Amino acid sequence: MSKDPQLVAEQLRKPSGALASDTALQMNKANKATNMAALELLNVVDHDRILEIGPGNGKFAVDVLRQGSSIRYTGVDWSSDMVASAKSLNSKYIESGRMDFKVGTSEKLPFADSQFEKAITVHTIYFWESLKTHLSEIRRVLVPGGKFCIAFGDKSFMQNLSFTPFGFQLFDESDIRTQLVEAGFRVLCCERHVEYGESNTGDLVEKLINIVLCEA
Repeated sequence: MSKDPQLVAEQLRKPSGALASDTALQMNKANKATNMAALELLNVVDHDRILEIGPGNGKFAVDVLRQGSSIRYTGVDWSSDMVASAKSLNSKYIESGRMDFKVGTSEKLPFADSQFEKAITVHTIYFWESLKTHLSEIRRVLVPGGKFCIAFGDKSFMQNLSFTPFGFQLFDESDIRTQLVEAGFRVLCCERHVEYGESNTGDLVEKLINIVLCEA
């Protein structure tokens, strides 16, 4: 993956073109621990219908299905290159009818109301122009009482990364709690994870990650 901070930022926002595959591999490596922690907090159970916003190449989608034999998973990503990769990587699960990927954005989801029991998104909110619009739309497609897990790097560490000045909005826990409540969610809990590992430029950093669970 490129070391140019602006190019890294552009690819993290929307992986595309010749760098898309390498970007996805680096994101999978950098974000694995956060994805697993968020999935654990979401507590997926059998028969849940799960929506993931921004799954990238769908590397972690199979981890969702492993939570039960009757789970249905749908990933929505605004990168057509990532959706194509996700469909290729997970073809057998798509053919079985348990998994699907669509090109789209959580600003306007291509689903009717109350279609999912649970939703999850990891490291995407930096790129949402209007958090309230995206959050309200996610709440719309959740069943009443449905759960939503949102994971993001805390502003305190993200602001020190070389690529975040290029188009990233940064937040702390209180910012997101406020936005969730304004969108009609009830915040259930917030976990703070400290991880030491690679950033998306391959540098070793200490990461402070907020993982918030809320209810529609």
